[in-house]
Amino acid sequence: MKKHNIRTGIIFLPLALAGILCSCGRHSRAESVADAVQPEPAPALQPLAVLQAGEYPLWFQFSETGPVLLESIAGAQLSAALVPWPLAAYVPGILVAGDELFMAVNRDGFLRFVPWPGTGSPDRDGPAGLGLYWISGGEFWRQYTVGAFALVGEKPAALLYRDDRFLDSGAEVPGPRTWTWGPDSAEPEALAIPALDEFPPEEGWNVDTFRLGPDGFWYYRVLRPEAARPEIRLLRTVDPGLPGEEVSLGQFQNSALPEPLSAAPAPLGDLLKAAFAAAGGASAEVVSPEFPQQRHFAGTGEGGTGLLVYYRNGPAGPCAVAILPDGQGVLVSLNAAAEQPEVRPFSLPPLPEGFVYTGIGLAAGDVFCAAWEEQEEFNIGAAGFMVIKNPLEFAEQIPQGNAD
Repeated sequence: MKKHNIRTGIIFLPLALAGILCSCGRHSRAESVADAVQPEPAPALQPLAVLQAGEYPLWFQFSETGPVLLESIAGAQLSAALVPWPLAAYVPGILVAGDELFMAVNRDGFLRFVPWPGTGSPDRDGPAGLGLYWISGGEFWRQYTVGAFALVGEKPAALLYRDDRFLDSGAEVPGPRTWTWGPDSAEPEALAIPALDEFPPEEGWNVDTFRLGPDGFWYYRVLRPEAARPEIRLLRTVDPGLPGEEVSLGQFQNSALPEPLSAAPAPLGDLLKAAFAAAGGASAEVVSPEFPQQRHFAGTGEGGTGLLVYYRNGPAGPCAVAILPDGQGVLVSLNAAAEQPEVRPFSLPPLPEGFVYTGIGLAAGDVFCAAWEEQEEFNIGAAGFMVIKNPLEFAEQIPQGNAD
């Protein structure tokens, strides 16, 4: 990977350099012998890169060897074949927990964006940055599609399933089917979810849906298409740790509909209402540290275009950043002295024609991480993410740190 042009004000440190900075110092022969007798514990997991975001965007594109740094978003055009979305590498889900942000990457693995105290090593001085961790699922993940990404308990969990609509891969249904990672793990780890594990993959059960409905129940669909008598079962559970109950097709379909604005917790409902009035949008997809999964709310506009929203209710007051897929939108905030939300224009860097933003979130208190992709109907070409420092004029408006 190349070091980004220094004029952008963004610093990119590859892992190799971070490793060099962490290994400085000399050892005596006695220390070497002692090390041979008593090996040191394995070093803590190191990030793929440490980013110091600036006012210019840092663009990454997904590849078979992990995220690749681009000179600009223009470099992504015509660089990847258009394929049906279940087969493409893209971001199907974003989660936020405190100051950390997580992405699931279809056919690939996970990304973690973690506050970093220095640019070379945790125990060295230097300007704070953003640690980028890539947790690759390897060849196993490349066979399957991510059907859901949610916080189950306190663990980010991705559901994998075999999608046969566009390609008969010949692969077995995935087992295990749900994955997370450990604090020092460079690879995904299997995660038990009893409600889903009631349908063993070794018996041919494929689970392609797992979502939190507006009524607080988790809804999921299990299929066994290759059985002598093919089966489809629709279920829900109030707790993923408990067995589910059968639901009707109507109940299952309704669980995927956007929630009314009246169902949004205060003060998010007021902020969304103001965002819809200013920016339009038929719906809103909301990422927030308050939600275990992205939530969808019905808008007031017409058409299929929806707002991408990041919401946080922190020490500086509630705030929502809402953008349309082209990156244009608004910042909506509310303080104790105001009766109505304050609405200000907001935008992310522009994208080439045919490219859209598909999700946004805030990491380390003041760094925007946005997923982007090239789209043509139901196909996806190039895809990746963008990192940029929160514009200075909004720094006091965006809540910092964990919510009260």
